[in-house]
Amino acid sequence: MKKYLFVFVMAACALGCSDDDGGSGPDPNLELVPGTWELTELRISPAQDIDEDGTTTSNILDELPCVNARITIRSDNTWSFSGNDVIITTITGGLFKFFCSDQIRLASGNWDLVGNTLRLADGSGVVTQFTFDSEAETLTNTIGEVLPELQAEIYTKQ
Repeated sequence: MKKYLFVFVMAACALGCSDDDGGSGPDPNLELVPGTWELTELRISPAQDIDEDGTTTSNILDELPCVNARITIRSDNTWSFSGNDVIITTITGGLFKFFCSDQIRLASGNWDLVGNTLRLADGSGVVTQFTFDSEAETLTNTIGEVLPELQAEIYTKQ
């Protein structure tokens, strides 16, 4: 009986395995990732009137032009970041004050792409995950917090 079971298992393996499983090739999106990515949206919730012109927005960049950031992703699987942070302080009653940091923040590390998730790991091992949209050429880091934290940051390929 053991002999027949062994033959059955071997036959099943031989018939079930093939060289063309479609999952072993390189990801075609890998060549689309390297380049310069500019911060194009910094979402907040709830919307605020940052520049006090009477219009609220969910995108900090619409009302605070001093915010900028750039991610450079290289084909050798390294990346670098340069940008200034937004400082958000709570006032009262759901209102916040927004400032641009005078300091330029720099970071760098390694990256990889798994499906449509781009992972940036910095030198201390902190990993930031972005959703990579090859058609829109965007990287979206969904943070999902409400003020004084951010909802998302979106970078567009230049």
